[in-house]
Amino acid sequence: MGKSRVSGLIRQVLPGSAAVAALVCAFGLVSPAHAGSVTLCPSQAGAAGNNATFTNVVGPLDGTCGANSAVQISLGHSTDYGRLAFDSSTPGYPTSLTLGGLLGASANVSFTSGGTDQPFFMLAFTDSSDSLGQGSATDQILMIEFQPATVSGVTMALDPNATLFNLFDNTTGVYLQTGQQDTKTVDGWLADFASLGGESLQQIRTGLGLAGGDTGPESLTVNSLTVTTADVAAPEPASLTLLGVALAGLGYSRRRRATRAA
Repeated sequence: MGKSRVSGLIRQVLPGSAAVAALVCAFGLVSPAHAGSVTLCPSQAGAAGNNATFTNVVGPLDGTCGANSAVQISLGHSTDYGRLAFDSSTPGYPTSLTLGGLLGASANVSFTSGGTDQPFFMLAFTDSSDSLGQGSATDQILMIEFQPATVSGVTMALDPNATLFNLFDNTTGVYLQTGQQDTKTVDGWLADFASLGGESLQQIRTGLGLAGGDTGPESLTVNSLTVTTADVAAPEPASLTLLGVALAGLGYSRRRRATRAA
């Protein structure tokens, strides 16, 4: 059966918007949701910390990000702290990204340490539902990666279904829920607090330091950060014409019925 005959049959059987909805399904006017990824430049991220030195060095993204696109974070002691924050001020950052829309992140890094300390990811957001036990709904909340091993070779990966995080109120300086040892994956926290899935992911941070015991100097060079997100399903361009025809036909049908009723 041709498409014109299918659409005609649908209009005869289904009234109003139901016909258009059926046409959308029949023609596949909406492409399925799919993952998209962006690679961000460390030299364009925000740097901050305590007793940390930040040095721009040659990196694999120099051709697209400019000279010395990688950033080396150096600490004299593992109890010091340094971080890079990728956010809406970083070119290419997905500004509509939510906690629930984060499918993963992967940093290309070089890490050296005299002890057992490890670099870590942090995810910054606010909880408008005020459901985590924080000081207020406007407090900045950090999901802080908290597990023994975070780097494999040159890759520091974040898997929402595997990487463990605790919750920290960065405004009041207090760990939430039952404390620092209370860890879950991102997906695990979202299962417990469903409203967090729609919260804007304001920053993705790569951090170093804040170790419980001093093991001497260490450094982390961040060469790139790739963020994978869930894209919203969108109409396929070639199908938009078909949808327009369907809507025009529906409008004509309604006008014809109105004329007869008058």
